[in-house]
Amino acid sequence: MRALAAAAFAGVVVAVLPATAALAADPKPDIVVTSATDKASYAEGETFTITVTVKNKSSVDAKHVHYTGGDSEGVDGIVYGELSTGFDLAAGATKTVQLTGKTNHQAWRYGRGYVAFELTAENGEANDADNTTGVALLVPGAFDDLSGYVFQAESHDATWTPQTPGVPGVKVVATTADGKTKYAEAVTDAKGLFRLAHLPAGDVLLTFTAPAGWKIMAGENGEHDQTPAQISANEGDEPSIFVTAKKVAVSSPSVSPSASAGPSLPVTGDNTTLIVGAGAVAIALGVALVLVARRRRVHLQA
Repeated sequence: MRALAAAAFAGVVVAVLPATAALAADPKPDIVVTSATDKASYAEGETFTITVTVKNKSSVDAKHVHYTGGDSEGVDGIVYGELSTGFDLAAGATKTVQLTGKTNHQAWRYGRGYVAFELTAENGEANDADNTTGVALLVPGAFDDLSGYVFQAESHDATWTPQTPGVPGVKVVATTADGKTKYAEAVTDAKGLFRLAHLPAGDVLLTFTAPAGWKIMAGENGEHDQTPAQISANEGDEPSIFVTAKKVAVSSPSVSPSASAGPSLPVTGDNTTLIVGAGAVAIALGVALVLVARRRRVHLQA
C-alpha cells in the first residue's frame, strides 16, 4: 500500500511540474507610469492638465491598459479620457495621455490638492511597484496662524494636559518643507506656548532650539529637533502642535589659562614655598644693607 501511495504521489508531482513551469514561463506586461502637471501652481477654480507617460517595459504586449483606482483631494471634475477607456501598448512601447480637472476651495485652504491613480493591463502586471503615480497641485494664496506647546516630559509620546508644565525660552522657526526659506519665528512663553503668524497654507517645517538644560524630543521617534506641520486656512486658533522636551545635565565648560597671563612657570617638583620665602628674605636683607651703607656715607660726609 505504501508503495502504491508513493507512486501515486510521484505521479501527481510529475503532472504538476510541467504546469508550474509553464506558469513561471508565462511573462506579463510591466507597466511603468509617471505624470507631470502643466503649471507650477494654480488659482482656485483653475483648470489643470496632467500629462501621463505610460511605458511597457516587458517583452510582451500589454492588452487594454486602463485606470483601475486612485484618490484625489482639492479637485473637481476629473476626466481620465483614454485612461478610462483603455488602450493596447506593445512591448517596449511608450504612450502619453492626458487627464484634466479643476482645483476647488479645499485646495486653496490647504495650499494644494493632489491626484493619484493606478494603471494596469488586462493580461496582468509583472511589477506592482511602478504602475502607480500622483502629482501635487499647488494653490497658493491662503494664510493662517499656527500655535502649539513645548512641554516637559520624559518620553516623546507623552500626552499634554493643561496642567503639564511648559518649557519657556524655546525658539521655534517655521520654514518651507525643505528648510530653505524662513517664514516666521517665535519663542515659547512661561507655559511653553508659541504662536507663529501669517504662514502660507501648505506644508511647513518647524525647528526647535531649546535653552541649556533641555533636549527637544520631536519627530516620529523623538530623536529630532524638527517636525513637519500643515497649515490650513480658517482652522481657528487652537494649538495643534505638541512637542516634548526633557531636562538634561548641563556640562561645565573647562577653564583654560588666560593667554594674557603670560607663560607659566615649569613644574619641577621643588618646594616653591621655601624658594619664595628665601627670596623674600634676601630682598629684605639687601634693602637693609643699602640703607646702612647710605647712613654711613652720610655720617662720613658730615
